[in-house]
Amino acid sequence: MPNNESKSDKKIQILNAASDLLKHHGVQALSFENVAAEADLSRQLVRYYFSDLDALIVELCDFLAAGYRDSLVAGIVNIGEVERLKFFLDFFFDLAEGHPMPRNLEVYDSLVAYSVGSQALKDRMCSQYNVLGQVMIHELAIAHPELDSAACEELSFLFVSMMHSHWSFVASLGYSRDHSRLTRAAMDRLIASYLDNPTFERVMEKPWSRDD
Repeated sequence: MPNNESKSDKKIQILNAASDLLKHHGVQALSFENVAAEADLSRQLVRYYFSDLDALIVELCDFLAAGYRDSLVAGIVNIGEVERLKFFLDFFFDLAEGHPMPRNLEVYDSLVAYSVGSQALKDRMCSQYNVLGQVMIHELAIAHPELDSAACEELSFLFVSMMHSHWSFVASLGYSRDHSRLTRAAMDRLIASYLDNPTFERVMEKPWSRDD
């Protein structure tokens, strides 16, 4: 049986292989056989670490999220509080100089496609997007204390949904990455519109709620 260190290395090797497979061939190519071939490992060894494809894809979701989190933290660690929101937005539209986003955006579209038939992955992705939304709420409140909690909640949902749609267009559909500047500027204008209208009327009671 592999020791703990080699077990961790093998799992990372498998997760990287699954990510590459989804990035280049899409969710339709996902199988234990294809992941094993991409990782240059036996199918039996891949099945040793992951009992089914749901277990593999959920752990891949966590693995990718950790990569984004580590990249973001590395860039934000020396940023002053007032500047953090700008860096946060720049990072997620891949405009933060010296701190590029991980180059695996196509994988997220494959994860969304897979989640249609996987409640476990759907729940995990919603949880991660909720965490990102909560971080956005926190950063908005620090940068713009005049915004109330309802405005921050709405803006956080709009940011996350805008960001995801933007990268689907760019990474999966092939639109130019120059659109990052367009979408990033639109986010500034959206925040400004809320700042100009602090007594806006809520459109819904609880952003980020899900249907049962």
